[in-house]
Formats: sequence, C-alpha cells, structure tokens
Amino acid sequence: MKLVKLSLVAALAAGSVSFASGVALEEAIKNVDFSGNLRYRYESASNFKNTTQSSITRKQNHGIRAQLNLKANIADNFRVFGQGQFGNSKEGGYGKVSDSNKAVTDGPLKLRQAYIEYFDNDYATSAKLGRQELGTIWTADYVGFAGKLTNTYLEGVTLAAFFVDGFEGNTDGDEAFNRAPFNTNLNGEAGKNLHDFYFKQNLYGAAAIISQDLGGSKLDAQAWYSYFVNRANLWALDVKFGLDIAEDLNYSLRASYLGNSVNSKLKDYVLRNYSAEVSNGTFYLVEGALKGYGFDGTLGYLGYGKKDAYTVTTMEDTGSLGTPGKELLYSQGSNLTGDRGKNAYAYVKAGYTLPMDLRIGAQYIFGSTEVGAGGSVHGGGKKSEIVGEVSYNYTKKLNF
Repeated sequence: MKLVKLSLVAALAAGSVSFASGVALEEAIKNVDFSGNLRYRYESASNFKNTTQSSITRKQNHGIRAQLNLKANIADNFRVFGQGQFGNSKEGGYGKVSDSNKAVTDGPLKLRQAYIEYFDNDYATSAKLGRQELGTIWTADYVGFAGKLTNTYLEGVTLAAFFVDGFEGNTDGDEAFNRAPFNTNLNGEAGKNLHDFYFKQNLYGAAAIISQDLGGSKLDAQAWYSYFVNRANLWALDVKFGLDIAEDLNYSLRASYLGNSVNSKLKDYVLRNYSAEVSNGTFYLVEGALKGYGFDGTLGYLGYGKKDAYTVTTMEDTGSLGTPGKELLYSQGSNLTGDRGKNAYAYVKAGYTLPMDLRIGAQYIFGSTEVGAGGSVHGGGKKSEIVGEVSYNYTKKLNF
C-alpha cells in the first residue's frame, strides 16, 4: 500500500473546489470585464457651534480614492468578482499640527471586495458568497463577509435573502454607535466599545423590490426585514409613485418608513456600561417632486429619534435613503447611526439642467433637534444647512 502524506494546507486544497486550468492569456482576457472609478474630494470647514459640529476638520483635505473592478467567468454558471481600492487617502492642507501638511504617499492597495457568484439565467437566480458591499437600505457602501440570494424571474420584481457573518472594521467612523460617547473603551479595556458589541453578531434578512410601469405612471416600492441576532429587529418600507402630467413633465410622491425593535440584551449592555437608555427607533419621510423641461424641484419633511433616549436608524452613514443635506444629519443630536434627540426637518431641493447636461442646483434643510437633559450641549436647538450643487454628465460612464 502506498502511503501519501498531506500537510494541513495541502489537505485543505485537496478538499476544495478548483476551476483552474491551463488557458492562454488571450482566451482568458476574453472572459474578463474591467471597470473602475476615481474620486477626488476637497474638504474644508470652519468651526460651528456644538449643536451643528461638522464631521470635517478645520484644515483642508484632499481626498483621493481609486477602485478597480474585475469580473471573470471561470466555469459554466460561475464567476468571480474582485475590487482593489487605493485610499481613502487624505492629503493634508494647512493646520497647526506639525505633520498635518504632509502628503500621504504610502497608502496601501486593499482588496476591498472578493466573492464568487453562481448564476442561473434560466431561472434568473444569482447566489454570491464572500466579501462584498451589503447593499441594504440601512447601509451606503458598507462591506462585510456575506451571502446573497436574488431572483428576478418575475418581470419588475426582485426577491432577495441575505446573511452577514462579519462586518467591515471601519468606514471613517460612520457605523452605528461608532462615535462619542460610545466609541470610548470600557473600564480602560482595549476594543471594548459599543460599536464592537453591536456588530459582533450575525445579520439575517430578506427584501422585495418592485418596479412597475403602469402606463403613464410608475410604481417603485421596496420592503426590507432584518434580524440582528441579540441586537434588534429592523424593517423598512419605501414607496414612490410617479405620474406623467405631460410629455416632458412628471410628478412623483414618495413615502418612507424605517423602524426597529431593540433587543433587551443591547438595552441592558448600554445601561450597565454607559448609564444611557437605548430605545426602539422610527424614521419617516414624505416628499413630492416635480421634474420637467430641465427643471427639478423637491419639497419634503422627515422626522426621527427621541429626546430622552438613544435610537438607531441606519447602520452606516445615512444608508441608501437619499436624504437631503450633506452634514446636518451627521451632527450631534441628529446622527442617523445612533443619537439622542428628537429631530424634525423640512427641506427643499431645486435644480436646472442645461442642454449640455450641466446641472446647477441647491438644497436647503431646516428644523430643530429636541434633547431632554443637557439641551444644546448635547446637540439640541435649531439647525439648518444650505448645499450648492454643480454636476456634469460627460457620458453615461463619466460624471463630475
């Protein structure tokens, strides 16, 4: 009998599925799609009052981010996706700190996404497993180790189920509870903050997304549900109805609602370690929009939070809600990823697109945050923000 010895690494490799084969480079490249994006961002801000403290520091920052995507078919019904990213790199402008004016030249190139996908075109079904953008209504570009199953067999209907086993460690501090007063260590122990506790468990969920053309009108709706093990139950509903008034004139009405029920383990943990109360959260938004003849205008209202308890609306940034403003919803008392404050805001957005696809617009959001004990020290008071916008669509693939 012949005895074969395998190392642990070799044994794991022998037990895995392999699609490798000898293929000429020219043939391999035919099955590979490349895409990417390059983003430059200039940031500068002055000191505000504590009630509307900007998330941008006083010095000038030049933010650079480059992403390169690769998608390749590796076998029948199987393909892989990888995304390399350089950045986000912040090159300092001026400042008081001695090293704040240094340019960062040693930023690492990271493998941000890497997953394998199985697809069946006959049944319009796709399954992805690996590190990928989560793509939920509660996240913007948050990455995690996840599995997704989607089906688009019915025209205009997307059904999805997903689980998340691990979450990205840092997206510039925009995840739920990853800021003061909860981003400090407990009892001097490293890595023992509320953010770590909140994202320690798995997330399971499902979604149904509908887009139907009704002949002169259109209905877009999405319903979400997620169970965060021992943390919270989350649900969301977003409905938009559009009506063609004339050949080049459309009116739409949108309503959104996000809610959650916080688990007692999370409540007890926050109360025991931070002497604070976490409560169930609700978010609602209603807006009407008119678009036609180059003009677009939106009028809306939104509200969320409680004045005497911390609530969570999104897991990262402002999620994919399409909320107005750039800084206000990150300010103290108003942060959607977890804050104490009852918020109510009205807003208006307007813009005009010139024939060469150059759009000039503005946003104005105004309202107030009501906070119980602590008042303005904890972000209470009147707030407003004005945003100027200039965008240019050079082509469908190139935007400024």
